[in-house]
Amino acid sequence: MDYKKKIISGGKVRDYMTSPILSVAEDSTLKEVADFMSSNKLSVVLIKNKSLDYIGVVTDADFTRKVAAKEYSVNNTTINSIMSAPVKTIEGSAIMTEANKRMRRWGIRNLAVTEKGEYVGLLSAVHFFSYYENVEEYLSDLAINDGLTGIHNRRYFDEILAVEWKRTKREKSPLSLIMLDIDYFKKYNDTYGHQAGDECLIKVADAISDALRRSVDIVARYGGEEFVVILPNIELKDATHMAEKIRALIVALEIEHKLSSISPFITVSLGVASIVPSSDSSHAKLLQSADEALYNAKLRGRNCVIVAYD
Repeated sequence: MDYKKKIISGGKVRDYMTSPILSVAEDSTLKEVADFMSSNKLSVVLIKNKSLDYIGVVTDADFTRKVAAKEYSVNNTTINSIMSAPVKTIEGSAIMTEANKRMRRWGIRNLAVTEKGEYVGLLSAVHFFSYYENVEEYLSDLAINDGLTGIHNRRYFDEILAVEWKRTKREKSPLSLIMLDIDYFKKYNDTYGHQAGDECLIKVADAISDALRRSVDIVARYGGEEFVVILPNIELKDATHMAEKIRALIVALEIEHKLSSISPFITVSLGVASIVPSSDSSHAKLLQSADEALYNAKLRGRNCVIVAYD
């Protein structure tokens, strides 16, 4: 499962900067710098003095604004005449929101990026386009995805279940659900800690996702340690086979669980329900049937698959 787990609000400067850092000597002419920036497709460049220290920054906007305004000779005027100084810096480990604050506070459009005292890149205002695009994508994902496991959340599950119910009702095709719950998960959390519990949930979610092969099959975290799978156009027999496949994949993870009463490893209990939607039924009833089957799986010893009305 490919899921962006990086929290965008903590996106680091080093993830968005331009690297390596390029510079020119302070005695370079305007024409030399313009040619250098053009050939390297740069919109900004740093200026070095004879001691190889960075003393300023020049952008393409400086050429159009400062050079034209003062009518500099491009062949004779050196670049230090139009550079902005001093160079403002930020650590690569800083978050992008902090970089934005500094640029706004200082009224600048570029920051030199440092790591352990060394200059490693440049962060320009243009880099925030990529950052905000990632933020927008993250917020969009957050609306439908579970923040921990990356699979869909309950809100999205409710929406898709209603949509699939209407579609399969119209097509007179089956709609199946699998509900599953990690066995003795509270004991697992109490024994191994909540961080291990979170890692366990992620691994279980990944295993369920790996079991699904069709793009229309949806897995969601229903709440806590409970998951649900929507299988459109799948009959009860095939849905039961899928549930057994998921159960086996999770057992094969061999996640140690010392306090489980049924296995030395993490296991799950699963309930399966299927129906051809009609006006006499509802998706809420289908969900209830799968939930009751899951409850019966726990009563029958856990680590098993039980079919609704079985």
